[in-house]
Amino acid sequence: MWSAVAFALLAVVHLLPVAPVFAPEALTRLYGVQAGDTTLLVLLRHRAVLLALVGLLCLWAAASPTARPTALLAASVNIASYLAFYSLYGAPAGPLRTVAIVDAVAIAPLAVAAWTTLVR
Repeated sequence: MWSAVAFALLAVVHLLPVAPVFAPEALTRLYGVQAGDTTLLVLLRHRAVLLALVGLLCLWAAASPTARPTALLAASVNIASYLAFYSLYGAPAGPLRTVAIVDAVAIAPLAVAAWTTLVR
């Protein structure tokens, strides 16, 4: 049960930033950038799609134990890489800090998911 709850929480964290896929103006609210730069728009909308895929994988893992190792790997790489890049670039304030805080909080359900998937 705890594993399913942990993966459901990870799914929510990864599905929240999907808005730019459908509404590019959400980039300003989520990341503090303007949608005028085409290159940045493509990259951030693509990021939203990839996060949605991780979120859907975590949602699947909440219901299917066979999907849990793959979902755990995907969520771990995503959270760890964002926090690493955020730190590498000096922990900037603003919306990127909010993303870092959400990812840092997501370490708790990630740890539960890892424990229940790998140790049990």
